[in-house]
Amino acid sequence: MKLICRLAFVLGFAVGCLQASELPADITAAKAELTRLQARYGQDHIRVTDQQRRVAELERLYRQSPDEPAAIRVTRADIAVLRTHVALNHPRLQEQEARLSKMEEKLAADPTMPNELLAAWGDLTVVYLRYGDRNSRATAARVRVHALERQLLSPGDESRELRLARVELEVLTARYGPDHPRVIEAKKKVAALSEGTSPDSAK
Repeated sequence: MKLICRLAFVLGFAVGCLQASELPADITAAKAELTRLQARYGQDHIRVTDQQRRVAELERLYRQSPDEPAAIRVTRADIAVLRTHVALNHPRLQEQEARLSKMEEKLAADPTMPNELLAAWGDLTVVYLRYGDRNSRATAARVRVHALERQLLSPGDESRELRLARVELEVLTARYGPDHPRVIEAKKKVAALSEGTSPDSAK
């Protein structure tokens, strides 16, 4: 599931790098991940060179289409890196291409679809390919998609943070049941955000 849950974060040697203040969150996180990998492995490790390729591709894609959702941009960058290592019929590459196709389909149907929901649709597509539609992972992925649709597409003035916290609570409850410690913590976070207080103060 590492590849499923990851939103490809990396950077290195793009020509004409963008200023830090201009970078979207996915590229900023990618640069931070590159720095971490360089500190751990040095400059010549394959994970470092892959991350450099990924960051360069993310920056190129951002310059080319700055309004494209991050979930799609990150998947395009992942595909570009995978193609340097695997054959065109490799399952991992096919999964990411299916993810991209599903997100593009959803974005075409609704150009305002939130990035989180696009990513969730992509994740669900990969889970179906990898595990089928009756696996517990598939159930959790479906719950996330439906919860995001309810929370992010419904009208109201509630904060995005509160809406996403409710999504996480719904997903955790479906996976673990109502009495699991992680669910209890998620409930406290939702309650704190609903009251307008810091989630940390609810602990």
